[in-house]
Amino acid sequence: MPASYASADVLPRPHLPHPAALPAPRRKRAWVKERAFLVQNIVRGNVLHNTGGALHVMRLLTLHKMPAGLLGPEHPWVTGQMPAGQGAVWPRNVVFRTEPATNWAQPDYTPEPDDIIAGKVGKFLATMVSKSVPTPEIPHGTRRRMPHAINYLHGAVHYNGLTLLFNHFAEALQYLADPRFRRELRRLIRTEHREVTLVFRERNYDPVEYAYFSAFVMSHLPWFANVNGAQRRVMWGNPSPYPAVNIINGNWVADTERLRHGDTHSIVREPVVPGLYFQGDYGVPTRGANRLEKTHAFLINNWVRRRGFRGGLYFVDRRKIEAERYRQYQATGGQNFAGNELIENPLRRRTK
Repeated sequence: MPASYASADVLPRPHLPHPAALPAPRRKRAWVKERAFLVQNIVRGNVLHNTGGALHVMRLLTLHKMPAGLLGPEHPWVTGQMPAGQGAVWPRNVVFRTEPATNWAQPDYTPEPDDIIAGKVGKFLATMVSKSVPTPEIPHGTRRRMPHAINYLHGAVHYNGLTLLFNHFAEALQYLADPRFRRELRRLIRTEHREVTLVFRERNYDPVEYAYFSAFVMSHLPWFANVNGAQRRVMWGNPSPYPAVNIINGNWVADTERLRHGDTHSIVREPVVPGLYFQGDYGVPTRGANRLEKTHAFLINNWVRRRGFRGGLYFVDRRKIEAERYRQYQATGGQNFAGNELIENPLRRRTK
């Protein structure tokens, strides 16, 4: 597990009355109110909103199946380059960033410049889109793991999407716990109709801490949060050059539908005008993940672990696209298979 972050890299915590100092009835009301807020977000994001998004994906994989070749190799969704030689789009769509820290989990670690970090995450997703460009198509398998529809929707995420850049999870918690910051984030999504990704400069992180962070996000926002990164996988996460939390709000659907109908022009959105969002002073003292959020993370992660070789590939049968590796998995009883990081049941630990 990485070393603790230095306090100098975390926002200052203003003095607040300790909960124990509040009268008992007020403490109980505050506890009930907070839990009601967390639970309704979890239900809205994980049950209602995420189910709707999954149904859209299934529709695009069956009823409205999208073929290869809907985009050319020079299309901005494939290259990440804006029209008329304006350069890469990803740094232009970073709508919020904190000051780079000076202390990291590993003393010799130095993060790359923000533009490069945003560019690497964007390019990683653009490469997925490029897998659906060639005709005749790349056969579905190890070279093209995802169906075309899923590859295409990543174009809406990386090119039209917006990025919020933080140092590490502890810092981001203090912003996401601030109701003013969350209101501004919702205003951004409501106004721009784009997907949002939280990206972190710190690459040396604890995967379990990452899972707890994603559960914190899902309990404070009414959307599902998918966690991708360079360390051991957790939840439904997949590889990524830097930790990147996709807050899936569903705006990818409209862009992907336009592409399905042959519109390759209006899906190329202009970068967001600088200075329109997050102009206030944000950040509040906050707790880490509570027992509800840790249990939420455990349940999702355990679900994926129980899927065995299939892991976090929900819309794809990994046993078919990696047939040789699956035979090795069966022959060894999964002994050499690196599945999701183990997260212990927080309720069981308390009982012990």
